[in-house]
Amino acid sequence: MTGRSVSPGGYGRFLIDVFEDWVRRDIGEVYVQMFDVALANWYGQPPGLCVHSETCGLALALEHNGDLYSCDHFVEPGYKLGNIREKKMIDLIVLPQQREFGLAKRDTLPRYCRECDVRFACHGGCPKDRFTVAPGGEPGLHYLCPSYKAFFGHIRPAMDAMCQLLRAGRAPAQVIDRYAKADAQRGRNDPCTCGSGRKWKHCHGGSRSQMAATRPGGRPVA
Repeated sequence: MTGRSVSPGGYGRFLIDVFEDWVRRDIGEVYVQMFDVALANWYGQPPGLCVHSETCGLALALEHNGDLYSCDHFVEPGYKLGNIREKKMIDLIVLPQQREFGLAKRDTLPRYCRECDVRFACHGGCPKDRFTVAPGGEPGLHYLCPSYKAFFGHIRPAMDAMCQLLRAGRAPAQVIDRYAKADAQRGRNDPCTCGSGRKWKHCHGGSRSQMAATRPGGRPVA
């Protein structure tokens, strides 16, 4: 890490700020991978992104000389599966070594992660970034764990609502209407819903939320 690196909690603050605008205006119009991944995990579907999948091992790296590695983040001697000039790629992919690599993402989680209430959405993040220590002193915690806990915990009500809509055969974007109704009853001096500690009128209730209260094309939210 360097002085220019995002802080352990800074990424979560950024995601929450973006989500607070997106959930009021852009569902179904603007697709944000992190939010799509979260909804998939909440709904019990494969998230489509290895970082927040329970296991990994499907994003292998093939070098120019034919060397095949377990992952593009682990192009190191210990993770070399072989060379496709000497053995078929499919035979390398199904090696026990590669299966063990994929399962290790789940099986090496520290206890702090295994007992976390948002583990199902986070799954510990990418193993390449698990270089910090859990509160109990156990190694293997993801550097951005504070961000993941804050973000996934914050979006729980919205994700629960969108899953409820999906199960009813309705569009998740209808949650925008719920936010609009709640915002209409919110006082300008109330704390902002993003949890920043700022007043609603000076945060997401300011000009950005005034825009968020209108659908693309200028039609007010019902």
